[in-house]
Amino acid sequence: MLDKKNEIIKKLRDAKKAHRRWVSNAQTLAQGVPVKNDQLPLNETECGFGSWYYGEGQALRKQPVFRAIEAPHTALHATYLQIFNLLFRERKVGLFGRLLGKKAEPTPAELDEAKRLISVLNGESLKIMDLLDSLEDVIVSMDETEFRNLFF
Repeated sequence: MLDKKNEIIKKLRDAKKAHRRWVSNAQTLAQGVPVKNDQLPLNETECGFGSWYYGEGQALRKQPVFRAIEAPHTALHATYLQIFNLLFRERKVGLFGRLLGKKAEPTPAELDEAKRLISVLNGESLKIMDLLDSLEDVIVSMDETEFRNLFF
């Protein structure tokens, strides 16, 4: 049973790393640096963390702290979608601009709003990380009977 517990803790830590990578990529993209499409899935079930949370992580769904992660994770992706739409949606360019191959850029107000939203996204990320740390503490502190009850 100790091997199973260690495996779950390792996968939880891997999910935390995936979350940190995703947030870092989102911050990079919001600064205008391109990243690959697969590095920033918009849907909360498709990111590395979400794949774990909605997949193998469901073994921990009996834990209230596990269930508490879903709301800030969903909010994080909703905030990212707002940032993405602000910075990368199609904008109309006049005929002259199109002839010169110009792209319409985000307005200063849109850039300011994106910065504000990155702050919101970082706040949601901190909530998620705090909850994940709490979840890890709960798992580590479980005795064998409590741990076995996770699965039955």
